[in-house]
Order: sequence, then C-alpha cells, then structure tokens
Amino acid sequence: MKPARVQTAAGALVGREEWPSLLAELSTLVGMAEREQRVLAERREIARRALWLKGDHLPGSARTRHSLRRWLGLPTPREREAENLLWLRERLFRAPQPLACAALVRGGLVRYQLLVLAPLPTHEPLERALASASTARRAAWLAELAREVARMHALHFVHRDLFLRNVLVVPSTEPGDRRELLFADCWHGQFHWPRRGADHDLACLMLEGADLLGEDEQRAFFALYLEQRRRQDKPAEPRELLRAVTARRSELVRRLQTSARRRPPPRVVEWDAARLL
Repeated sequence: MKPARVQTAAGALVGREEWPSLLAELSTLVGMAEREQRVLAERREIARRALWLKGDHLPGSARTRHSLRRWLGLPTPREREAENLLWLRERLFRAPQPLACAALVRGGLVRYQLLVLAPLPTHEPLERALASASTARRAAWLAELAREVARMHALHFVHRDLFLRNVLVVPSTEPGDRRELLFADCWHGQFHWPRRGADHDLACLMLEGADLLGEDEQRAFFALYLEQRRRQDKPAEPRELLRAVTARRSELVRRLQTSARRRPPPRVVEWDAARLL
C-alpha cells in the first residue's frame, strides 16, 4: 500500500491505500462517522468495488494515548492491524486482505481510525462451526489450526486475540490449497519482540476450546502443535508450555469474571492442560 493524505473538512485523513483515490472516496463517510461518533463495521461498494470497513471513534484518554503514540511514529490499532495482516499474508498465512488504513487527524489529535478490507466470501467463526461439524471435519480443522499456529509461533508472531471466534472457516479457492481457516482481528498481534508468548495464544484458543473440544481433540491438537514446532526447529518444552497455558487461561477467566463489558465467562473454569500429556 502506498502513503496517502487527503485533506477534508473534518481533518487530514492520513494513511496508506492500495489504489489511488480510495481514501478520498471514503473521506466524506469517515468525516460523518467521526462527527456522529459512529463505529463502522459494514460492507460498502466504492467505485464499483466491494469493501469491508472497520472504523472507530477515539474518545478522551484513547485519543490522547494514540495521538502521542502516533507522534512517536507508532501506528494506531487499525494501522497496526493492516501491518499484521500484510505480514501474515506475505508469509502465506490466510488472512483478510487490507486495502487501506488511515487516521483522521485534527488539531494534532487522532479523532478516528479506519481499516478497509477486501470482503470475505460466506464464512463462519470456528467457534460456531464446530458445533454442527462432523468428527472428521472437526479433526481436519484442528489439525490445520495446530499446524498454522505452530508455524506462526515459530516465526515469532503472537496473535494475542486468537480466540476461536477470530478464526474463520473460509474454504480456499486457490488451486492446491486445501486450507479452510483464516486468521482475523489481529490488531493486537506483534511480530517484533512480542510482549506475550505462545502460551497466551494457546490459552485464548482454549478459553472456549476447553468446553467445545473433547479431551482427545485437545490432546491431538497439542501433540500436533508440539510436533510442528519441533519440525521447524523451534521446539517448546511440553510440560513448561502446558503449565504456562493453564496459568494464562486462568488469568483470562478471572478477567472475564470481573469485567461486565466482556462476554460471559466460559462454563468450564477449572482446566489443567497437564492432563493432556
């Protein structure tokens, strides 16, 4: 994506775009969304092209924090998500295609952030798809998930929001590619010295996975994950890793239980990965 800057009545829309004038085409919509403090999560057609828009108003302390970060040369969450998606796609992971990202800046402050993605075909979160899938299909998805997450971690990328709802079932249309899983919503991810480790991603998967997956499925997932890490010369010590995953998942459960803004806590609170060895 190439750098772009569009001056509008609402402020300067500064970012990157896949093709010229894309941000200019969206500037009026972004200005209205910022004025109305509206979240954008919708499909639009711009210049005869289908797009998926993700936009957020930045209020109060978030505005100050992200404005300071941007002044220091750090991206806003939507800009970072675009970077992460490009990083994943360049390494042949399946992820949404970013077409533009931008921050609406006025008076030196970031007022709104925008991410534009190519829309996905019909899809379903893995969290929901598992419920109606056959045993064979569930096994295939979990094997693919183990292989791709192991490869991701071997490359030192931590998704950080790797919940089953953020893994989408989208059958590939590429010749020879039988993968069906796609990684979304990775604005929190890091590929340069990540502050979280592989145990965090695995704990996120097992937050609902402890309920949705049978013990044999969990055991097969972790066995294949560890095998793939060894094959890529990035082995993880099984007992140490599973202890860390258990502790991290317990921490996630506690956060959910104490935050009314979050989804209800998972039904299974007590879970110990060590029994999967």
